[in-house]
Amino acid sequence: MPHALNPAYAGVRLRCLMPSRELRRSGLVSRVLDPASDAQPLPGDGVLVVQAKWLLDAGSPAALRERARRLAAARDRGVRLVLDSFDNYFLNESGDPARAELLIAYREALPLFALFTVSSPGLKPLLEAELPPDLRAAAPVRVVGDPVETPAAARDFESWPHRMHPGRWAGQWRAWRELREHRAQRRVARQLVWFGNHGSAYATGGMAELEPLLPLLEAAARRQPLRLTVISNSEQRYRELLGRAAFPHRYRPWDRLHFLSLLGEQDLVLLPARMTAFTMAKSNNRMLLALAQGVPVMADPLPDYQPWRAHCALDDWDRLAEHIADPTPLAARARAAMPVIERDYSTRAIAAQWREALLAPDFQVDSQVDSQADSQVVSQAVSR
Repeated sequence: MPHALNPAYAGVRLRCLMPSRELRRSGLVSRVLDPASDAQPLPGDGVLVVQAKWLLDAGSPAALRERARRLAAARDRGVRLVLDSFDNYFLNESGDPARAELLIAYREALPLFALFTVSSPGLKPLLEAELPPDLRAAAPVRVVGDPVETPAAARDFESWPHRMHPGRWAGQWRAWRELREHRAQRRVARQLVWFGNHGSAYATGGMAELEPLLPLLEAAARRQPLRLTVISNSEQRYRELLGRAAFPHRYRPWDRLHFLSLLGEQDLVLLPARMTAFTMAKSNNRMLLALAQGVPVMADPLPDYQPWRAHCALDDWDRLAEHIADPTPLAARARAAMPVIERDYSTRAIAAQWREALLAPDFQVDSQVDSQADSQVVSQAVSR
């Protein structure tokens, strides 16, 4: 059960549409339910993977409990329930009373699930710490990563007529002009990019992570011409944060259809992130998107970034100006990661992780699960 069907959400693409189709190719019966239809009957057997965000997006404790009641009825009919998380949803840093009440209802629903899946190793202990001891002993928490998107990824969830629809032609024209302008600017200035969600209502992070880098970027710009592109979902937040920055910068709205083409022609990707209970849960998806195209990355050492230390610059901000002046060594390290990413983070590889989790000995299901599981693999990024 995804929280939405709109592929603009990274979680829907990465943890639902892309793996679900690959599971079908592997012989597992897999279908995606409509999360907007409360009247739609839930499956009567097999496995149902429920996105945690679908529960929380109910909007109120009463509505969440009604969704939990539907899940309980499905479980009583023999359906095995899996809860999939890609953020630390237990946070409420602002102390919002409404969210506190919603989280009470959310915690009440946790015993319904026989298995928990998370998108990153950093999220696993955070979720385990929130589970009651008896549930923690009975229901394992397994890490199932995010697949790395490629420009051809849309073929997994959009038909050819949809991809080529005339309604997209204007956007394709704008993207072509944008890429042409970008290439011209790249000849005279280093092109840097930060991309991601501008922030969360229940935790600090997002675009604000750029703030400590602004003095470093200003100093670097005095040595080497540069331009920072911020790709996100809030121009207002961008203007608040970078309005007075003394180096060239610009904002571009997130565009899933053309983002990867622009990302592949950057000189350096910046992924700063203070270590918090929110950022520790983040997957390596943003980093791997860049490394998969051989684009250099500088980042903070989040748990899911650590295995990629040999291929990027972690916690190396003191050398930011040096990497901007000559990103060639970092680019070589990034290119060395490309075959590993293709092997371990392709849609096929991640679908295999889902299959392994759903067929694991500690998650016993009917012997016919290989051919009859109603598996709904959902997520987030993403618009992470």
